[in-house]
Amino acid sequence: MDKLMGAIADFLISYGGWGIVAIMLILVLFFGDRLLTSVERFWALFRNLSTFTFKRYTSTRLSNQILHATKSIGSIDSDILPYRVKIKWVKSEKVDSFLKSGQIIVKISDDDDINKSFVLAITEYVRQGLIRNVKRHFRDEPLIQAIDLCTVGKVLSQAYFESLTYFEKTFLNELLENDDSFLNHFERLRKIDYNGLYLPVFLNELSKSLRRYDGRYFIEDFEKEAKLFLRYLVDFCSEKHKKLKFNGNYIHISFGLIANSSFIFKHGRDAYVEKVRNSLTQGAQTVYLFGWEDKIKTVKQIAVRTARTDLRIQKVKIHQYRHVFEDHSTARAICAELSTIRDEKEQEPDII
Repeated sequence: MDKLMGAIADFLISYGGWGIVAIMLILVLFFGDRLLTSVERFWALFRNLSTFTFKRYTSTRLSNQILHATKSIGSIDSDILPYRVKIKWVKSEKVDSFLKSGQIIVKISDDDDINKSFVLAITEYVRQGLIRNVKRHFRDEPLIQAIDLCTVGKVLSQAYFESLTYFEKTFLNELLENDDSFLNHFERLRKIDYNGLYLPVFLNELSKSLRRYDGRYFIEDFEKEAKLFLRYLVDFCSEKHKKLKFNGNYIHISFGLIANSSFIFKHGRDAYVEKVRNSLTQGAQTVYLFGWEDKIKTVKQIAVRTARTDLRIQKVKIHQYRHVFEDHSTARAICAELSTIRDEKEQEPDII
């Protein structure tokens, strides 16, 4: 055997590349069928492994993109959209999704159009995961659908604007044209979103208000209050003389607008601090302070000063947004949330 190997080595050294060609020809002549079969099997295995690895990579990448895009929602309240997401590629064009072991499983077909895949996945993720603790108390399907699609549109406009056009053409426009009930709900949600009230106030309060009732499967009058709250927020955006309080069975909030420079100059910031404290005394569980452009710093200062002087306040959160005025001009704006309700996971008063 050693002599044979030595002879082969001498042959390859003597004839170089031609020696390798000769050896390959001998192998093909004597073991051709089995060699070709082995090569085919190896190639099929390599191709399947490459496809599996690529799909696994793209599904993980898409899942991470979705979580990144919806991060702003979780920063408002982790209960609004608390689940992880996992993408599974399937051959069927039918889209499917469900909740399992704390994560939303989304089954979609692999498509070359990344906008289509992303929009389908994020729409299903939001439909299954957004405020599940709230939507189980709703029976108005157009309202539920309007909340879901308004959220998807907001996420896409903030994170993946290039996918927004596909979303509007594929999901949104047909519903707006053919479903009057959906159109009515969606236009109200969009109006309060322009004024910074959709995520940090509307969805936030719906989620927060039900934490005390997690053990109840269905609260019959909660949907009615949610609709009244939505109508109140729309009126708040529209009316010149605004009602600054909403006091329902489940939702108790008050608003403060930091917009009058002459009032601040005459009475100082402490006047707003006293207004917040009076609102808490009158039953508000959360006070939201709003301001834009040059009032942003003032809102932050008032929020921090109030939290330090009133022990009832357990949490302060600052939410940034773009305020859209009636003439469609925009401005940098802020919403400061001062809450007397402590999250169970929080150990001490928090200013974020």
